[in-house]
Amino acid sequence: MDQFLGPFDLGASLAAAIVIAPPTGVPVDPTVNPTYRVYDGDTLLPNGTGSLTKLDTGTITNATNATPIVFTSASHGLQTGNVVKVTGVGGNTNANNTWVVTRINDNSFSGDGSVGNSAYTSGGAWHILGLYQLALTLSAGNGFEAGKTYTVRIDWANSGNFAKIVTFQVT
Repeated sequence: MDQFLGPFDLGASLAAAIVIAPPTGVPVDPTVNPTYRVYDGDTLLPNGTGSLTKLDTGTITNATNATPIVFTSASHGLQTGNVVKVTGVGGNTNANNTWVVTRINDNSFSGDGSVGNSAYTSGGAWHILGLYQLALTLSAGNGFEAGKTYTVRIDWANSGNFAKIVTFQVT
């Protein structure tokens, strides 16, 4: 079923959160960022292709060698139950995985079921699993016209090829 993003003014910027999930409904991070194509009916718009970007990301400045691992990430904004993918942690490499978050405070969270394997040495980032942003400039120069409805096909691969269709109207 298509997802309707809503009406947007000609000349505005469209920024929409898109959940990437195969038919199982469980969000995933594809091996490469999802791509999009914008159509007016069957016609691909000029400048109507691109890639989505990861949404809700943060920097990790510590990952304890403990059970569970406690991550330090200033003003992270995460809530208990969010699912994050952690990458790039040096030293405590067990931190680099997908975790269900338990919020400790504004600057720290733990990964349910995580077990540290060494002292943290450097780096790290987190991203809410499967959450990406579609960003479009709805200008006449990009082929958009007021009063029309547009279709966006979002494609990604993760153990198979998948697509999601979203629509929006330009007013």
